[in-house]
Amino acid sequence: MSHRQADEPLRWRWRYRGTGTSTGSGNGERIRAQGRFLTDRDPDGDGFHEILRIRGQRNGDRITGLVPAGTSIPGNAPYTGDNLVRYEPRRLPEGRKSDPQLTQSGIQFALADGTYSNVFHAGFLTPPTGLDFHSVPPFPQGTTPPNSESPVLFRAWVVG
Repeated sequence: MSHRQADEPLRWRWRYRGTGTSTGSGNGERIRAQGRFLTDRDPDGDGFHEILRIRGQRNGDRITGLVPAGTSIPGNAPYTGDNLVRYEPRRLPEGRKSDPQLTQSGIQFALADGTYSNVFHAGFLTPPTGLDFHSVPPFPQGTTPPNSESPVLFRAWVVG
């Protein structure tokens, strides 16, 4: 039986689903994204793990890699991602909310079709929700079409 090294990355599965409503292109396309990522083992003081590598797909388009933390995806300046995730929210007593798995900066990735996405926790909205900002060439700034921003439900869990 092998024992995991303390410095081996954690393996995660993740997915998010969209409601089909959006700002920007407004095409009503449902969002389906899923995959795997590797993170460091040691969470920061807020419980977040740094994502080291991502694999998966968004609406059938292959994810080609992370956009580096501290930078913006095209069309989303000045907002930068941090590529952090934390364990699934705990079940708390009724009336108490758990902490979100993503930050307000979120996870940013490039897709094989030449587009980009940033999935993040929109704690500034009432009620707070997950959002997927999808940036499409020619990459206008913000939610100007063909870019879009849609509510999503994000979930990630450790598999090893």
